[in-house]
Amino acid sequence: MKNLRNQLPYFIIILTFLNVNNSNAQSSQFQLIQDNNFEKLVKEKNSVNNSFSIYKNFSIQLFHSDKTETENKFHEFKNNFPDIVATIIYAEPKYKLIVGNYRNKIDAERNLKKLQKNYPEAFIVRLTK
Repeated sequence: MKNLRNQLPYFIIILTFLNVNNSNAQSSQFQLIQDNNFEKLVKEKNSVNNSFSIYKNFSIQLFHSDKTETENKFHEFKNNFPDIVATIIYAEPKYKLIVGNYRNKIDAERNLKKLQKNYPEAFIVRLTK
């Protein structure tokens, strides 16, 4: 009996070792399932982000005032001209409604003439950082 007590810890260790070797833990493999259009969309988004920068191109400032009035003018503009990009920026102490993104001043002037019918105070800007 005494001999069996001395061998019991070894027996438990051997059984534990055999059991651990046969058990299956979480596998470290995973499978990524990705839509075929994902890469195409990422490239398109990057090209749009690279092409639009209000800091490199010409834009048209339509309006400047406090936040509420500028937001109202923004919504009015988007209802009248849904195809033209518009944004509101804050330049202390007022908010400004900036529209369009033109690579050259000629395009900006062409669209300025169209917009001045509804917004006579509009003018061309080239924002800097």
